[in-house]
Amino acid sequence: MGAQTYCIPLSFNEILKLVKSLTIEDKVRIEEEIEKETLLFRAKKLDDKIPDNPIVMEEIVQEVKVFREG
Repeated sequence: MGAQTYCIPLSFNEILKLVKSLTIEDKVRIEEEIEKETLLFRAKKLDDKIPDNPIVMEEIVQEVKVFREG
């Protein structure tokens, strides 16, 4: 017999209460799933915080040459 699925509307606080009642192992499993689900969102937020760097490769090469000669 297959597992049955139910759709039960829960508030954020109800879900939080359920999560707090789990074992640490289950909390870690949930954390890993949330990390997978939110990776792109978190990467975009980080990218938005980092200012663009207008330096071009020629400038980098010139800086390295000056450093090596110095």
